[in-house]
Amino acid sequence: MRITAADTEITPLDPGTFGSGVTLRAGNAAKIAAQAAKEKLFEAAAEKMEIRIEELEAKNRRIHVKGNPERGMSIQEAIKFYQYSDRPMPIIGRGSYQPPAKEPTTLLKEDGNFSPAYSFMTQAAEVEVDTKTGKVKVLRMVASHDCGKAINPMLVEGQLEGSAVGGMGQALYEEVITEKGQVLNPSFLDYGIPTAMEVPSITSVEVETNDPEGPFGAKESGEGTQLAPAPAIINAIYDAIGVRFKSLPVTPEKVLKALQENAQNQNRDPESLDPDPEINSG
Repeated sequence: MRITAADTEITPLDPGTFGSGVTLRAGNAAKIAAQAAKEKLFEAAAEKMEIRIEELEAKNRRIHVKGNPERGMSIQEAIKFYQYSDRPMPIIGRGSYQPPAKEPTTLLKEDGNFSPAYSFMTQAAEVEVDTKTGKVKVLRMVASHDCGKAINPMLVEGQLEGSAVGGMGQALYEEVITEKGQVLNPSFLDYGIPTAMEVPSITSVEVETNDPEGPFGAKESGEGTQLAPAPAIINAIYDAIGVRFKSLPVTPEKVLKALQENAQNQNRDPESLDPDPEINSG
């Protein structure tokens, strides 16, 4: 496998693989390349069996005549015949994919559709707020995502869980602290991120659909799932203590300050928010 670094002088403009577009864009290109390699192998197998390429199909690691699995050969045998018939080795398939969407530069001049496919997700969170310390503990999360066809269901589940934890970090922990241009928490020792100790119970729900543009109907299940956790957690905090937060992360200091301001506005003590003065759940 050879990887060529992109050069804007020799490569066409690419919409990019951001927004978790690798599966759709690179996946389609890989699928087209695999089809091209398959056709070369079929050409050799058809010559060996003295039939037309259109009469062949591949199944169960064999290439055989359609409707007659016994008349055929293994993939390994087909590759061996391809090699011994003095065809160029290795078998190379090439493919490229250009999504049916507007080029990035055109969006500077006109409205247009920048994405060939769209994903949909929803997430729910249950939290516990300690009104004494201001600490927010995420108890449970449910993540549901429309990923198209789940090519690898285990990886999709891992993506959903990882995104839920990443969104939890955005909501409660992650913040670059600066003073006079100096970053005060430049390492993971100081920068707040959730660890395994903070990860709640997570239920992943894969909503499989068949996207007409994606490879085998697949879409994405990466960055899109990062969008919903923080709003879900913030809404759960509001449900627990009745305070809205409009900046992230929601640190214990922010919670205590908001509770004090809320109590002053309502002329009551923060501990009166709940019969249990220390814990509020939402």
